[in-house]
Amino acid sequence: MLHGPITIRESRRDDRYRCAVFLLLATLLPVVLIMLITRGSLFQLTRLHVDCAWLLGAGLVLQIGLEAVTLPRNQIDTVGFGLLMASYVLILSFCFLNLSIRGFGVIAIGIAMNTLVIGLNRGMPAIPVGTDAHGNRIERSFAPTVKHRQERRGDLLKVLDDHIVLPRPFDTVVSFGDLVMVAGICELSYFASRRRYTRRGLVTQASESSTPRRRSTRSSAPSTRPS
Repeated sequence: MLHGPITIRESRRDDRYRCAVFLLLATLLPVVLIMLITRGSLFQLTRLHVDCAWLLGAGLVLQIGLEAVTLPRNQIDTVGFGLLMASYVLILSFCFLNLSIRGFGVIAIGIAMNTLVIGLNRGMPAIPVGTDAHGNRIERSFAPTVKHRQERRGDLLKVLDDHIVLPRPFDTVVSFGDLVMVAGICELSYFASRRRYTRRGLVTQASESSTPRRRSTRSSAPSTRPS
């Protein structure tokens, strides 16, 4: 429950650090949990082959760069917005080229949901939520960035913006698209980390059944040799 309206100021660097840490945890934590719960193979996961990985790398570099570099306020909706949308085009292209791999379809849906909201509103609207020095949830304002800005009246598809408040210790808000992406990452981790067990008995039986039996060349006619 929010205790407000109380407004506190936090530096952009702190916001970006928290966002980067949450993004890292949201990506790695499901993978680790899947490995532990389902006894998957991390080695098998690292052997996953994907096509055009450079598209994903280029998209992530653009997004990290936009978080690291502070653009002037008058360039956020022009240069920044254009680069942000270009990064999503690269990341979605990577997902579409790998749809044959289990999990990438769900991940693509989550990314597309966020891309749609950002494209319609020229940024991801987010509700102003934070915590005070005592750990109470409060309403806080934050400076707009290339990717995020405060939710306002008239925003489109608010149901898909950043309005889902995560429980402590995650003092942040996420969107439905973010949750869908996490589900896709879990699916990808599960199927890509399956150990390929081989049962010798079954393999031997299958190989024997698949090998044609040699036909006897001995004649079935009665023998003419003297007894």
